[in-house]
Amino acid sequence: MPRPISRVRFVFKNKKMIDIFAVPEFKDPSKHRRAKILVVTQFASVVMILAIVIITAIFVPEHNEVFFQAAAGAGMMIFSYVLLQKGKIEASGWTIVIMGWLILTLDLAFIAGIRGVNVLGQILIVMFAGLAISGKSAIYVTIMSLVTNLGVLYLEQTGLLANPAPLPANLARYFIQTIYTSLAAIYIWRVDTLIQDSLLKTQTAADRYRALFDWTNDGVVILDLEWNWLSSNSRAPAMLGYTEGEFSQKKISDWFLDLDSESEGGKIQELISGKYVPTYESSVLNQAGESLPVEINMALVPDAQGKPLHIQLIFREITDRKLYEEYLIHQAQHDPLTNLPNRLMLEERFLEGQGESDEDRLVAVLYIDIDDFKLVNDSYGHEAGDQVLIEIGRRLLGSVRDTDTVARVGGDEFIIILENILQQNNINIIAEKVISRISDPFVIGENEIKISASIGINWTDKSNLEMTDLIKTSDSAMYQVKGDGKNNFKFFENDITI
Repeated sequence: MPRPISRVRFVFKNKKMIDIFAVPEFKDPSKHRRAKILVVTQFASVVMILAIVIITAIFVPEHNEVFFQAAAGAGMMIFSYVLLQKGKIEASGWTIVIMGWLILTLDLAFIAGIRGVNVLGQILIVMFAGLAISGKSAIYVTIMSLVTNLGVLYLEQTGLLANPAPLPANLARYFIQTIYTSLAAIYIWRVDTLIQDSLLKTQTAADRYRALFDWTNDGVVILDLEWNWLSSNSRAPAMLGYTEGEFSQKKISDWFLDLDSESEGGKIQELISGKYVPTYESSVLNQAGESLPVEINMALVPDAQGKPLHIQLIFREITDRKLYEEYLIHQAQHDPLTNLPNRLMLEERFLEGQGESDEDRLVAVLYIDIDDFKLVNDSYGHEAGDQVLIEIGRRLLGSVRDTDTVARVGGDEFIIILENILQQNNINIIAEKVISRISDPFVIGENEIKISASIGINWTDKSNLEMTDLIKTSDSAMYQVKGDGKNNFKFFENDITI
């Protein structure tokens, strides 16, 4: 049952609010508007009926049929009110329509005759039916009235209704006509007020949507169900480098790159079928031919009856976000001092080639430790030591191919991964080059610093690649070099302790 929240109120001199009729709250705006019309009609009709009874009793008591009509009318208005409070809005409306129609018909047939048809009353009933129930209701009531009028006309013409007893031409008739007219005026005024309120609310909502549509930082494009452009806000073409006129002439496939892709096609079908499509990332193409990363939100917008009306596509450029994400990934995978890959990225790259079946290709791990690097920090300071480490990274990169990986995995420890090596002798050449380049003096400020490196090596073919074993074994070989005098390289042998 609807919950009464809106009320028709009167204010007296003591400022106390006295609730007269409660208007049930309906979620459907149309039903709520109709309920307001019904409440005003019920209240005004009861007041008018009481006035008619009083005037009739004073001026034309011989027309006692008015009292029966008034009792029936007031009872039906109360019954209509009860139905409305129970949420039965159509039943409430039809109760008023049928009662009002019957009263007018009785007045037509037994009092006024066809010559005194209450045209205003019939118009009022037809209007009420249309606005308080539905447009079809107004048609039904009109047909009923036309048929009834024709029947009364026939009765008068055949003499079956020859002596109607119209109200006398005195103040009583004037007062009753005034009451009917006042009821119509109050009803029309109330309907007009509700329509104006509805229009104002609709315009306000439209203005708010338009402001949101026009001034949002996101690009908003409205498309029909065939994905043709209908409208867009000014931000959409501006983001893509078009004028509004140019953008309106573009097909969506000209800038929405993934429209024809399999994944995008699946999203579109889900959208058309009424399923919810979550926000996702994609790309659009600007006028310069550059791809821009965007966040896409698509929604199927229904009309008032719930039928698909159009598609709303909202896109937001996320270039800064993607750059920041790349920065965070880079920071997570790289050493902050040398900008070389760290152990995390090293393992990812190493495992990329694991399980490949090219047995003729070799993979080697060179585990490099700088000899007595602590003395550099102690003698020249940590700042100079950091500069040496940065330069070591540069020299190591210059000693290998672009397809190889150089990583810093500790304070003065580096690892080189050599991929697609044809024979062991190629590993020897690179190891000798590394030792030679690191042995060259480092000029830091006014200081010339000389250091050396010890390198442990292990290798295998790509089909037998195991990351942990190669690092552990090459590390063990490196410590063997340390024990043998440093500044050299050595391959892992089975007799070396891991």
